Amino acid sequence: MRKSGFTLVEVLIYTAIFAISAVFLVGILTAITRVQSRQSSVNEVNDQISFVNNTVGRLVRSASLVDMTAGSATTTLTLRMSSSTLDPTTIYVDASNTAIYLQEGTSTAVALTDSKVKIVSFLATKFENPGGPTIVQIDLAVEYNTTNIQAKAARSLKTAITKISAATFDSSVLPNINNSYDVGNSGFNWKDAYFSGNIGIGVGPAPAAKLGVKGDIGFASSSAGIIFVAPGGSCFHLKLNDSGNIATSSAACPF
Repeated sequence: MRKSGFTLVEVLIYTAIFAISAVFLVGILTAITRVQSRQSSVNEVNDQISFVNNTVGRLVRSASLVDMTAGSATTTLTLRMSSSTLDPTTIYVDASNTAIYLQEGTSTAVALTDSKVKIVSFLATKFENPGGPTIVQIDLAVEYNTTNIQAKAARSLKTAITKISAATFDSSVLPNINNSYDVGNSGFNWKDAYFSGNIGIGVGPAPAAKLGVKGDIGFASSSAGIIFVAPGGSCFHLKLNDSGNIATSSAACPF
């Protein structure tokens, strides 16, 4: 009678089938693990680069002024804010390219990215178009911080942010040096100016006079003069005639 059991040949066949199946299974599991690791790296890079981009966009749009030289790329974006506690606001990359930081006013800088990613590059450039809004271009490149080649992931982003709101301030606007900077010039003039207080030219403003001037006042046209409002409400235009005498005429009241 033949005893039940496996012959040597059958054992070898079963062993070979198991070994081949194991190899395929290990390969499949390795591929799945590699894909998951790669996808995790990609997600991390996308999340952090999107967070930086959204934060920069929000701050640029809410800023009163983009305080940078136009056309010059820099690793520090400086924004002037209407709130004195947030002014100035700077976004910059540290010297070792480990993280991008945000500092608002005198508060401690906080990192916008963490150690899971490395900053390949961060550049901000301001563009100004005469008669148009200020545009800030951000060039940002980030890579996943790992030595595992299979988990490497990187992404670069170039975006343009348009600042369309007018500058607003909640404190005095002062130059950093006396008697050196202008408001407008001969080629680029401001259209109108509105003041609720007093104006001093060459002399400090005085409460008793809305306009104080140290020096002469010149008129560029012979038809120009000064309009006065009479006590009765009528307005009169005062100017000089060819004899150098003051001539008056009725005029429409400007206010």
